[in-house]
Amino acid sequence: MDKAIEIVMTNGVKNLGLSPDEVNRLFRKAEELRPRSAFLVFDPKGNSVYIGNGDGHILGMLHLFLPEKVWVIFDDYGDRWVATALLPREH
Repeated sequence: MDKAIEIVMTNGVKNLGLSPDEVNRLFRKAEELRPRSAFLVFDPKGNSVYIGNGDGHILGMLHLFLPEKVWVIFDDYGDRWVATALLPREH
């Protein structure tokens, strides 16, 4: 059985103006790609977002407008994953 995933967003991500549906789509895609990388970079290019692992490898794509780059970092807490979305400037 898969572990539960707790979602955390920094104030910067909360203030991007994304709708609840857009946030849900972003985290669903992150969850789908988590087995390939615990660090994901959502890099906007127009109305699409290229998702990489931070090392230049593109892992996927999402049709979504993001005003700026977002990182999603997964931390394993044993009984659950915590997925934190943050802006690079918040690191």
